[in-house]
Amino acid sequence: MTKTLLYIRVFILLPLMFSALVSCAVQQTSMRATNVGFTSEIDEPSSRGSLKRISSELTYVNERFCVSNDGSHIVFSGEQSGGGDRLLQLWKIPITGGAPVKITSGGSSDFNSPSFTLDGKFIVYESEGKIWKVRSDGAGGKLRNPGSGAGYDFGPNVSRNNMVAFCSTMETGMNETGTNMPNKYLIWTSNINGGELTQIREGLYPMWSPDGKKLVFYHQNDIWLINANGTDLMQLTNTPKIFESLPSFSPDGEQIVYVSNEDKDGRPMMYDYNIWTMRADGSQNTQITELTSWDSWPIWAEDGLYFLSARAAKSKHSQLQRI
Repeated sequence: MTKTLLYIRVFILLPLMFSALVSCAVQQTSMRATNVGFTSEIDEPSSRGSLKRISSELTYVNERFCVSNDGSHIVFSGEQSGGGDRLLQLWKIPITGGAPVKITSGGSSDFNSPSFTLDGKFIVYESEGKIWKVRSDGAGGKLRNPGSGAGYDFGPNVSRNNMVAFCSTMETGMNETGTNMPNKYLIWTSNINGGELTQIREGLYPMWSPDGKKLVFYHQNDIWLINANGTDLMQLTNTPKIFESLPSFSPDGEQIVYVSNEDKDGRPMMYDYNIWTMRADGSQNTQITELTSWDSWPIWAEDGLYFLSARAAKSKHSQLQRI
């Protein structure tokens, strides 16, 4: 592992069955929510540092977030109690913590999956099955990326050369027996304005390599790697009954962080996901978090790993913390 793994920043996101959160020192004990209260639990190794609250107690964080290219801010989808419309909007917060600033407002309540453009001036995101772009300071109106035109578009990620990778959902209809077939999830790429649209293959939540030449994604519970032009598909994980997903590259492109429900004995755990890393060729799989507390949606930034977590207690809102 690289030195950056010793400095892990943590968003706290509570699944629906949980509803709270506290701050704690991970090198000694951490807390997980149960239906009766708190349970202390050791998270090794102790060298990972201390868990520190970053966001307001009134902030609820929802799924994917992003770190600005200069490492100064985090943008996330969430809800701020007392913020007016009580919808899921995009918010920006300093990397060191502080009061969230709302970027979007009004309209629907599903502003999700933000991703910065190279210059940091715009944020690409999804809303109501469409891909949009808005200034990172929230000024002005939003601009729509045409997207796939083939279904519900979601999960955009912008490369360092301002190409956009995203997914679309396509209904497959019924088979000959009249049974509904599972939807297909397709990966697409385009430029920042929607041109150069290319269908890559089936898959979910693609993330660009730092050089913009490859995409890592998950499909059928495993992690895959492919060239940006759709060639040289490579399966990185192959673990039957284990769920592995939501991969993201390290800043140097040499490692990949992802989510897995594999326990220390190689068996699947129910509703318990941890953060893992591996080399970009699929070797040296290493478990990073070990609490039975649902850790997910990892992003690898220049100064460490950021991820969402249910290390929490009972309360109405989730909060942002860091290790």
